[in-house]
Amino acid sequence: MNNLDIVAFSKCNEYDVDKLSDIIRSHFERIGATGEIFLGKKIAIKPNLVSAKDPSAVATTHPAVVEAVCRVLNEYGASDIMIAESPGGPYTALTLGHIYKVTGMAELSERTGLALNTDISYGKLSYPEAKKQKSFDVITPILEADVIINICKLKTHSLTGMSCAVKNLFGVVPGTLKVELHAVYGQLEDFSEMLVDLNLALMRDKTIISVCDGILSMEGNGPTHGIPVKTGVMFTSSSAFALDIAAEKYIEEEGETKYLDVGAKRLGINRFCTDDDLIREMGGHSLVRPDSKAGSLLRNLPNYFGGSLARFLEPKPKINKDKCIGCGKCMGFCPQKTIVIKKKKGKKLAKINNKNCIRCYCCQELCPSAAVDTVKNLLLRIIH
Repeated sequence: MNNLDIVAFSKCNEYDVDKLSDIIRSHFERIGATGEIFLGKKIAIKPNLVSAKDPSAVATTHPAVVEAVCRVLNEYGASDIMIAESPGGPYTALTLGHIYKVTGMAELSERTGLALNTDISYGKLSYPEAKKQKSFDVITPILEADVIINICKLKTHSLTGMSCAVKNLFGVVPGTLKVELHAVYGQLEDFSEMLVDLNLALMRDKTIISVCDGILSMEGNGPTHGIPVKTGVMFTSSSAFALDIAAEKYIEEEGETKYLDVGAKRLGINRFCTDDDLIREMGGHSLVRPDSKAGSLLRNLPNYFGGSLARFLEPKPKINKDKCIGCGKCMGFCPQKTIVIKKKKGKKLAKINNKNCIRCYCCQELCPSAAVDTVKNLLLRIIH
């Protein structure tokens, strides 16, 4: 794969299953994903169900897109299809049931008969050629699938800058084991290498078709506490990396996503070969960056003092005392165990020790009350 010809784009402004089915059908035909690929195969639908949020919050894949994809797969003769996801937090049957209900997947299953995974087992996926992580814990339905339909959501992301097809596959790692990987790969460059390792490991043994729900996207402090914005687009590709490069261009962030730099280099993809005429025809849509992304100053800052200067200037997560409910979820999900719950004036509040914080923003992503803000260094606030 040396170009982005395999990425299919379409404008779409509403979650109408009939219209979406037409788009998905045409996209599959354009990228060569026809009936032969799916017939008689075990298919796992991997949506983005990062947390228990209603589809209107735009943190999760809209069920209408999942329904449209399944309708097309059924037309192709596919019969063994299951939704399989491991959201943030504990990987338990109770958690899955709650996530499915709130995100609309349970209603979709009841109405259409689409199977939902309730098996909380997992196994090992080995990848000896990896640069960072040579084996991964992966949920069973993904391990057993012949084909993965990776239905991601177009969002900004406080750690990686953008969350799309490549980042969505991090969800195949069960529950809180994701936190362990955040702890091991605390620097963005290392995390990006690990994320590429995971994607390449899955690509080696399985057919992966990525579909991006960009009808309504998220900007600001994604992937869970950003702001919904209409971007009106659908993307489909047989390469998660190619899709994300096109999506990055569409949201006017070309060249900003570290995991795409890593993936393009390792796959031999031209990082900047997007069809500009097509993007102009589609009409790109700029998204507001997360507060955690300080812009060009830090990206271009020389590696003074072993990188400690850039580290000092980086934005940091901070607990919003007015919103914090003292539930302790941020403490439980923190890879560095750098958050504690303290009682102040009769109220429980979380407190972050910034000295040990690795800026992974798991606390912000998984906080149920949006109580984790991002605070920029005073110097950066003056400059910007």
